[in-house]
Amino acid sequence: MKQRSALDMYADGAAWWETSISDVRKNEILVRGYPIEELIGNISYTQMLYLLLCGEILSEKKAKLWESVLVAGADHGPRAPSIAAARMAATCGISFNSCIATGINVLGDVHGGAVEKAMALFYETNGQIEARGGDDAISTVVSEWFEQFRREGRKLPGFGHQLHDDDPRVKRLYALAEQLMEEGEISGRYLTIAETYRSQLEKAKGKKMTMNIDGVAAAIQCELGVPAAAAKGVFALSRGMGIVAHAFEEWQNGVLIKRPCPNRSDLVRYTGPERRHFEK
Repeated sequence: MKQRSALDMYADGAAWWETSISDVRKNEILVRGYPIEELIGNISYTQMLYLLLCGEILSEKKAKLWESVLVAGADHGPRAPSIAAARMAATCGISFNSCIATGINVLGDVHGGAVEKAMALFYETNGQIEARGGDDAISTVVSEWFEQFRREGRKLPGFGHQLHDDDPRVKRLYALAEQLMEEGEISGRYLTIAETYRSQLEKAKGKKMTMNIDGVAAAIQCELGVPAAAAKGVFALSRGMGIVAHAFEEWQNGVLIKRPCPNRSDLVRYTGPERRHFEK
């Protein structure tokens, strides 16, 4: 994206705000050209999200598949840092919306960023596959990318999980996606790419490796044409549901100041200098 100041753009004849998303005038609201009253009651939340983000209305089947991704990522219990942070914030007496913001603000490259990384990898892989002639090049291109990750010591995004070795969310999403493949709603190219990476990783590790929720969510969203750079925002909408529920539950409990860990000396270890004195 080219960086220019708003004043420079305005001086060159641009409006202060330019948007192709919505046009709001007195008694009229257009979203990507559609009157809002024609959308209300006729399209789903995920169809509206895709329209806002990508400019088109997804078919009902594709929208339902994307909705399934949002449902799958909604909650993963207080082990998840974003939910733990929101619950802890709720015990500190701040406003409820601030509790939600605390949880959302924990999401980033480390916690919540794997989908974006996997999508970027899958899109780049597919670009090279197409440049080399299509499906016949999938195995070769994936192998090359996989070896590059190994040489650079980078973790392959979208695979393996600390807790689950047979994640029920992955199975279900994969089954729903395969159904749409059979019906011709999606191509299946990105699911094939993801599975080829999983197979390569399994071979290299010499043990069973699973695709995780981030990997299958990334493959499905690539099938739908969702921009990789928007993935963390989409995940915030998904996990936001769980954050709201957990923060509200903690809010109702009435517990005050729940720290990141219990108030026990064996759980916090000081590693700084020994006791010393300031000399004047």
